Amino acid sequence: MMSALERAAWWFDQVSECLQQSFLSQGQVLVDAAECLANALIQEHRILICGNGGSASNAQAFSTMLLNRYHRERPALPAMLLTPDLATFSAIVGESSFADVFARSVRAFGREGDILVCLSATGQASNIMQAIEAAHEQEMPVIALTGYDGGDVIRMLRAEDYSINVQVDRHALIHSTHLCMLQSLAHLIDDQLFGEDELETQRPLEDEQLMNDGPMEWNPWEHHAHD
Repeated sequence: MMSALERAAWWFDQVSECLQQSFLSQGQVLVDAAECLANALIQEHRILICGNGGSASNAQAFSTMLLNRYHRERPALPAMLLTPDLATFSAIVGESSFADVFARSVRAFGREGDILVCLSATGQASNIMQAIEAAHEQEMPVIALTGYDGGDVIRMLRAEDYSINVQVDRHALIHSTHLCMLQSLAHLIDDQLFGEDELETQRPLEDEQLMNDGPMEWNPWEHHAHD
């Protein structure tokens, strides 16, 4: 039976492996999506963000990174979290349907050239799919972060959209990895808009080495051995 410390080490190991595997499979599309976001912001477009449950928490975190800051002082970036207040939510659900919760906001606030960033761990959330449909109606590119096999969300995406898929079947791992990916997007956007941070001069591992060698080996039991 594992101790509490060993259980914690096991979870850190699971997250670490998922992050590394996701970078190897999704790193380039993540970079491409960041460039798309940065270009939209340069052209004075907005970023609309939505998600449910744990994905809503990640969506809120990403909105905060853009509106406030990620890790350095810079101007606020126009990001809008589409999660409605309770009165609006209950009105839409009561008079229309849960599937319309985000789509109505996309149609109200989205304009051609704006970008929809949507998160769905399963890729099956009906309100996320309706939001994507609304974004396409407005000629807005979509960046979709999903888990599992991407579900119907991936199948709705167009050639100009971006699919960032964490191919695991555990919600907690998907949410943890999505948050790291959103932080990476915020980091890359800052670099493209305001230049690279001078403090970030030390690279622990060159990109080419990581791509060639694959994920680093880490044995959590060595780090948490008992005397």
